Amino acid sequence: MVTRREVVTTSALGALAAAADGRAGDGAAAAASGDVTAAQPPDLVSAQALREIADQIVEIRRLMRDAFIGPSVAHGVLVEIRRQFGIFLKSNQKYPDYCEIGPGIFTDLYDWHVRYQQAIEVSRVDNRTAIRFMFTWMILRPEQAELYVGIPFDRG
Repeated sequence: MVTRREVVTTSALGALAAAADGRAGDGAAAAASGDVTAAQPPDLVSAQALREIADQIVEIRRLMRDAFIGPSVAHGVLVEIRRQFGIFLKSNQKYPDYCEIGPGIFTDLYDWHVRYQQAIEVSRVDNRTAIRFMFTWMILRPEQAELYVGIPFDRG
């Protein structure tokens, strides 16, 4: 009986071997044409192919992580907001009323509300667009850098 693992690994290694054999058979023609990859030994071609596969797997992991994890409060650019809120909370014994943010942070906050199906509360504060996040109005500052997080403050 043939296991699933044997079928998958045999076919993957067979495909790599076939590709390497095809390139190795054309070694003289490749050397004449100047194709450096085809003139390499099969072991080197296999190692290079495996490195490319590993790079693609890393990219797929990154995309999957971004799709399923972010944006959340504990991941990504929202960590800076939590840090600023923590500093304000320690010194004032309450969450801030306002905090200014750049357009990238604003978009991430909006996406966070959509992802976790939270009510999106958008308003105008001092003629600027603001979105409520936790207990704080996050004021959009489009002229700032994408990932700008200002120092939280109270109106006083």
